Amino acid sequence: MKKTVLLPLLFNINANATPLEVLHWWTAPGEAESQRILEKTLLEKDIEWQNFAIVGEGGDSALRVLQMRALSGNPPDTAQIKGPDIGEWAKVGMLAEVDKIFDTQSWGYILPKVVRDTVTFNDHYMAVPINVHRVNWLWLNKKIFKELKLPVPTTWDSFFVIADKIKAAGYLPLAHGGTAWQDALLFESMALSLLGAEKYRKAFVEHDIAVLNSAEMVTVFKKYKRLHAYVDKSMVGQDWFNASQLIATDKAAMQFMGDWAKGMWNVSGKVAMLDYICVDVPESKGIFSYNIDSFVIFEKYNFQARKNVQTIFVETLLSKQFQSEFNISKGSIPVRNDINMDAFDACAQKSYADFNSAQLVPSFTQNMASTSHLQNIITQIISNYFNAPNVDAEKTVKRLSLAIRALK
Repeated sequence: MKKTVLLPLLFNINANATPLEVLHWWTAPGEAESQRILEKTLLEKDIEWQNFAIVGEGGDSALRVLQMRALSGNPPDTAQIKGPDIGEWAKVGMLAEVDKIFDTQSWGYILPKVVRDTVTFNDHYMAVPINVHRVNWLWLNKKIFKELKLPVPTTWDSFFVIADKIKAAGYLPLAHGGTAWQDALLFESMALSLLGAEKYRKAFVEHDIAVLNSAEMVTVFKKYKRLHAYVDKSMVGQDWFNASQLIATDKAAMQFMGDWAKGMWNVSGKVAMLDYICVDVPESKGIFSYNIDSFVIFEKYNFQARKNVQTIFVETLLSKQFQSEFNISKGSIPVRNDINMDAFDACAQKSYADFNSAQLVPSFTQNMASTSHLQNIITQIISNYFNAPNVDAEKTVKRLSLAIRALK
């Protein structure tokens, strides 16, 4: 797979800066630029970002490397960990309680409840939230839709009709990278809309076996398989930003992807609502599937001596200026509820409004609903079904429910 190589920005060298090793997976175009905003902001406060970036697999590779480092007794200073994985790391006693490093009293006012709950374990803040991504977006190439005089798809029936017209016109209907987590994201988009927020939550958050084994779930899988006819089979193994580039170059008409795709399009000079359009996944209006990025801080041998660095790090992540600059670049929305959104694009403003009014559900493909271990098993079963021509939907549903039951 072709990887994009990004050269580091040259910041003013500060001989007095204290190093801070940070593990993350922000390596795609747009993500790397956002990371550099954080790097630059920290350097201005005499903290030198030591980059420990791991490429690939939506963060799975990074977590495997982190586990090896932690088991050897040498974890980084801080790492990008999110969702239920925060609690798993907290249980083994390796994480610092953020509320013992930083005065978090204001967090009860400036952070929405869903954000606070995501980074809390045993009544302590165990991670620092940095942004909120919406996952259930459908992105449309405006040029292609205008040329073919196509309406915005609001139902799955209209989506398939429109996809057929796009295909007949010689364009790729659906930009899709073809890795397992991207396959699962396609499924999640459809499952959320067809099952509704309550049954989606029962299936993929609470792991209710009755819903997982239901006839409705079989229907979701069968309809999901139809999407395979609209993707480019030669893209198998390509990362999400390679697929998003097909939207930017007017080769593909649609993409299901979280709004981190906007960060990549920003780098390409594309403008929201001018070059691409953001719409709800068909039949998912009023539902917001969220992904919350966050960082944990590891207790290390020199932990007490570095408390000032950790305090500055936490303070920086939640400062108003950084929350605005970083999230505008990243494509996400701030975790703080007191940020002026006027400088954000129309898609971010819609996301912010929906986050504050829609039914919120955690994205299982983004490690918000279960531990990464369980999520990986679910993802692989879904991906295998999507790519194997003769796999039965009923058998796949049974396999999925059995796998979840065995791992719970």
